[in-house]
Amino acid sequence: MTTRTLILLTAERLFATQGIDATSLRQISVAAEQRNVGAAQYHFGDRESLIKAIFRHRLDVIDVRRRELLKPLGADSDTRSVVEALIRPLAEQAVRPDSHYVRFLDRLFEHLGRRAHALPEAGGLEEAVAAGRLLADRMSHLPAAHARLRVRWVSELILSGLADLEQRHQDGEAGDPEEFTAAVIDAATGLLTAPSSTHPG
Repeated sequence: MTTRTLILLTAERLFATQGIDATSLRQISVAAEQRNVGAAQYHFGDRESLIKAIFRHRLDVIDVRRRELLKPLGADSDTRSVVEALIRPLAEQAVRPDSHYVRFLDRLFEHLGRRAHALPEAGGLEEAVAAGRLLADRMSHLPAAHARLRVRWVSELILSGLADLEQRHQDGEAGDPEEFTAAVIDAATGLLTAPSSTHPG
């Protein structure tokens, strides 16, 4: 493993466990057992660039999988299929050995004010954005303001749910990951498709 990759994975773990604001580049260098406490800054420059590097490191695999799930979906595909394409690649990442990526995402989402559109601004997530557009097309039964709220809520649900899966898996308490993943997909689908009681269609 290169020094750069070691620092990147250490940063992902510390961001996930301590939070974004509570983790300095110096702490990351020390935790990565670098004699030079400025090593993280040397390799990545600043925290924002390091965060984007974590995205690039993980998204090569996650985006390929999400693209694979999105490809067969058409205009008539049901909402659950689109939600599954959004969630399953992250769930698969969550149960990889020593994964901290989903908890990192959850912490970053919190750091960015839990704004649904802030994560793509921070690191790309092009395939997730593509899935989001497909979901928006399926929310025409809701007023625009309500649809935006549900997108925010479903983003929180997905990240907190899969961060929980990742932690439970690491602790050996996850049970059946497939059952857990299906429950998150069901919950997110229900939130997005529920009718509006104040604006019945």
